[in-house]
Parts: sequence; C-alpha cells; structure tokens
Amino acid sequence: MPWEVIPPAAQSPRSATILIVEDDADIGNFLQELIEEETPYNSAVISNGLQALEKAPQIHPCLLLLDYRLPGINGIELYDLLQEKKETSGVPAIMMSATLPVAELQRRGIYQLRKPMDIGSVIRMITHALATAEEQQLH
Repeated sequence: MPWEVIPPAAQSPRSATILIVEDDADIGNFLQELIEEETPYNSAVISNGLQALEKAPQIHPCLLLLDYRLPGINGIELYDLLQEKKETSGVPAIMMSATLPVAELQRRGIYQLRKPMDIGSVIRMITHALATAEEQQLH
C-alpha cells in the first residue's frame, strides 16, 4: 500500500489552504499554479487587502503569501489586522515585493521573498515557513 505523506499543517484545524494576496493577476495565477502543482496545499487568490481581511477568516489559511504593495492597505497593515482575528492569528506569513521594509518584517517574524521570484525560492520559502510554524506548535 503506498504511503502518502501529509504535512501536519494539512491535518490541523486550519485548512490546508495558502492564501495569496496579490494585486497583479499574472503573479497571483503563477503562484496559485505553482502551489497546487508542487505542494500538497490548496490556494486561494485575493487581489486586494480589504477583501482579504473580509474573506481570510472563512478560509482559515495555513499560510499567508502577501504582496507588500497592495491597493487600499499594504501587506504589513493587512498582516497586523489579520493577527487581531481569532481565525488568522498566528498564521505564518511571507511578504513579497521588490523592495521590503526588512526591519518591520523581522520585528513581526514575517518571511521575505523578493520579486522577481523563481520557482525554487517560492517553494523553499513556503516549505520553510510551514515547517517552522509546525515545529513551534509542537513546543
């Protein structure tokens, strides 16, 4: 009988969905296809921060993949507001942009992914962020 390896995050009460908040449709589609083809996770793409703030609690994401430069509110503001919600508090996050406010991200424990991104970097960062979060939950 073949063994299927399911990461602990995919078995937790949170869904096995990575929430992508990206206003560039091409990048959002690229990330969604990459995640669904290369990982055991599902993904949902939302194109702006205010809509993500509204929909994220219903999605119960296991990871947030946030563009820094979003219309309305930026990625850090979105992250801070999501941390205040019971359903999304403590969810690990990766912030994406060509220029990132490194000190702000480090202070919050947000991972950084610089654009333009390559497939390997995206997958490694997702794997690292989820593995680290799972390890922290075990301790």
